[in-house]
Amino acid sequence: MTDYLNSDLLRKQLRLQRQSLSEAEQMRHAQLARHHLHNFLHSIQKMTSQKTLNIAFFLAQDGEMPTAQAIEMLWQSMPHTLFLPVLKSTPDDDGVMMFAEYTPDTPMKANQFGILEPSLKESDLLSGEKLDLVLTPLVGFDSKGNRMGMGGGYYDRTFQFKQQSSKICPPLLIGWAHNGQQVAQLPVNPWDIPLNGVITEMGFREF
Repeated sequence: MTDYLNSDLLRKQLRLQRQSLSEAEQMRHAQLARHHLHNFLHSIQKMTSQKTLNIAFFLAQDGEMPTAQAIEMLWQSMPHTLFLPVLKSTPDDDGVMMFAEYTPDTPMKANQFGILEPSLKESDLLSGEKLDLVLTPLVGFDSKGNRMGMGGGYYDRTFQFKQQSSKICPPLLIGWAHNGQQVAQLPVNPWDIPLNGVITEMGFREF
């Protein structure tokens, strides 16, 4: 019980901290992070034979590191396919996200949390196993790659298959966050899926 209380308190503190950043600070961090993402993607292309990647991103809210600049970069100057997470809204919802291709023309709708997501047929959605790289939102992270989200467990359930495989099993899970969201140590649960790395305004860090 104490760990849950500590997690809730830490989550609240970290959310307030990122919400307190000014718009100018948010945009400066996002611009720097976009540059680091660009370099990171080029390094992946050099290390692998893949020229194009299936990349999942998210639409930032609640003081998260802005994603609009990076998404625009991916649309305009890079050959990759971009996806956004979609929450299931069917009676058999198992809390696992699917992913929809995202372009400037993609129709959007608000999900049950008021977050915009692509409005596409289920047959057009992709499972997490088909992605190469996932840039994940987070509330906090630590030096071991442990990630604290909003508490819904969607990313952990969606990528639970990685727990049975090597840590380099695709997709790579890369946090997208302000550097100030790092903490000394996060409480960890057996079902938590760690990050492979994180991109902040300070650069890319591998775990």
